[in-house]
Formats: sequence, structure tokens, C-alpha cells
Amino acid sequence: MKIYSLIDEFSSLSPCILTLGIFDGVHMGHKEIIKNLILKAEKKYNPVLLTFYPHPKEILNPNEKFYYLNTISERIYNLRKTGIKHLIIHPFTKNFSKLSTKVFLKKFLHSKFRIKKIITGYDSRIGNNRNESYKELIKFSRIYDYKLYKVNPYKLKRKIVSSTNIRESLLLGNIEWANKALGYFYTLSGYVIKGRGIGKTISFPTANIQVDSKKLVPKNGVYAAKINYLNHFYQGMLNIGINPTITSVSKKLHIEVHIFNFLKNIYGKKIDILIIHMIREEKKFNTLKELKKQIEKDEVNIKNFFSCEKKN
Repeated sequence: MKIYSLIDEFSSLSPCILTLGIFDGVHMGHKEIIKNLILKAEKKYNPVLLTFYPHPKEILNPNEKFYYLNTISERIYNLRKTGIKHLIIHPFTKNFSKLSTKVFLKKFLHSKFRIKKIITGYDSRIGNNRNESYKELIKFSRIYDYKLYKVNPYKLKRKIVSSTNIRESLLLGNIEWANKALGYFYTLSGYVIKGRGIGKTISFPTANIQVDSKKLVPKNGVYAAKINYLNHFYQGMLNIGINPTITSVSKKLHIEVHIFNFLKNIYGKKIDILIIHMIREEKKFNTLKELKKQIEKDEVNIKNFFSCEKKN
């Protein structure tokens, strides 16, 4: 896959088939669009995926916090696995957002891409007149001589698979639906940092990680997780929360994982935590002794979960 950091960097002597959008998460709905893109390329069109960064919501609503399902490097990694040949990651700016569909097509797409086909999702928006963008794409298809295809929404348990719905599911702790909608386990990655060492005092040492500040973190609670360290996978118990039993003052979010049967020193090392199943929500206990008892129960529940998963 060849990657371009601007639309202007791309040019093609062959006619192109194009899809465009944010593709945050590269979920099952996105994969359906890309599958159509590659299928309709028919070995005679150059398949191109145009995406944007930052997310338009970050630029157009700067006062509202926005969190990504994928960091940009994760998005690239997931798109690479789809088999797409050309990936353009164009900067999204306020000035860029003001372009009309007509100017966008004429200035950027028609001259650069020699477009013969455009594949859009059911909710794709292009240009500043976002509510009418699909109608405008139909209108301009006659002028610029391209065919337009719309991919129907991908549904899972009667719910549309979208980046927005996946974010909402993660924040509600519905990790199973989110994972199925993504087509892979939602993952938090980061370097192991020094924690307060409290887990070690109750016989449950944890690896604390610092994730990208713009990465969405699921609902506070305890999860069954798999940990990837140097391409080796381990089972473990993930805790996301503010540790209310330890302190009632700090509201700092902690992401820490107890890795089963693991004794290595991994401070400063990068790990990936694949979130598999929510065991319980975060809870405050009166004493460390009560907390330890609950963690022991959590460990049994998680090991039983993995044991049942293996049998199935």
C-alpha cells in the first residue's frame, strides 16, 4: 500500500475508482465499502481510498472533546490489511471544510484522479453542503463522467455499524457488540509506566499504561483481556478506572493490567491490551482487604471465561 499525505501528492495515468471518508475504526461497515471498491475496480481501475485527519468534529467543534477509535497509525495498519493499494491521508482544515462539492470535485478529484467510479457509504458527506452532498454527487456525475455507487448500511443485531455507535457501545461497556462491529478486539496500546505499586502489595502486580490522549477509553470497570507483548499473547485482567478504594481525591484515569503467569520486568516497554469481555463495573470498597477478595473473584471469573471460550 502506498501512502500519500496530501491529495496533491497523488496522480494516476490510469482511471481511478475512489471512496472517501474518515474510516475511524475501519469497522465492518467500512470493510464492506472497501470490498465494493476493490470488486468494482475490475482490474482496469486504480482503487484509491481518500481519508482525512484530524476528524472534522475536532476542527469544526474545537470546544467539544472528541475521541478516536483508532490512532492514525492504527487506522493505517487496519486499512493496510484490507488490500487497498493507494491511501491518501489529507489534512482536514477549516478552509478545506468550506469547499463546495463542485470545487472539491473539479479542483481535487477530477484533475488528479481521472475518476470513473465513486463508492460512498450510506452516510457519506462531501463538501460544505453536507446534507445535499449525495444529490450533488449524482448531479456532477454527468458533468465529470463517473458512476456513483452507494453501499447500504452494515447491520449487526439490527443496529447499524458506525463509528458513532461503536463509541457509544464502548462507553456503555458493551464490548462484545463493539468487537463484532469492528471485526477485531478493541485495543489499548501504550508504554508501561510506573504506577503506585499498590497491586503488588495485595499480590496482584499490574502493568500501567499511558494511552494516546485522543484515544477512546471504554467504560470504567474490570475486563478479561489478552496482552500482546513482543508478539506473544497472554491472558490477563484489565482494570480501567480512578481506583476509588485507594483514593477519593484524584480523578485521574488509570489503565492497568494484571498479566497471568507473567514475571518479566516490562517498564518502558510497549504492550497492546485487547479487551475481550467486561466482568463488572468499577466499585468502591471499604478496605484493601475487601478489594483483594473481589479481585480474587474477578481472576477466577476471567479464567473461567477464557476456559469456556477455549472449549467453544
